[in-house]
Amino acid sequence: MNNIILVIVGVIGLFILLQLLFKFRSWSWRGKPAPAVGGALGKSILKGEKILAFFFSPACRACKTQERYLPGIQEKFKNIHRINAAKDQDTARAFGVMGTPTTVIIENGVIKDYFVGITGIPKLLRSLNLH
Repeated sequence: MNNIILVIVGVIGLFILLQLLFKFRSWSWRGKPAPAVGGALGKSILKGEKILAFFFSPACRACKTQERYLPGIQEKFKNIHRINAAKDQDTARAFGVMGTPTTVIIENGVIKDYFVGITGIPKLLRSLNLH
C-alpha cells in the first residue's frame, strides 16, 4: 500500500516538475531575438512584422484543439504562420520547441511571448495587443 502511494506521489511530482520546466522554458525565451530561419516566417521576422508562429504536429490532439482557435484570431490578426514541427524540424529546433502546440509571438524581431500547450483566444489577443 505504501509503495502505491509513493508511486502516485512520484508521478504527480514529476507532472508538476515538467509543467514548471515548460513554464520556465517559455519565460526564458521572452525578450530574446528571434532566431534566423528560412521561408515566409524568416522573411516576416526580417521585416520586423508582428507575427504569431504556431508550431504543431499532425498527430497532436491538443494541436487540433488549438487549431480551432486560429480562425477566431485570424479575424483580427492575419500574420499567422503555421509550422509543422514534424516536417520543419530545423525551424522548430531553432525556436526551442520541445512539444506541440507551441505558439510564439514575435514583434520587431524579438520574441514577445512563448506559449506551450493550448492557449485561449483572449490570452493570444492580449499578447498581440488586440483585446
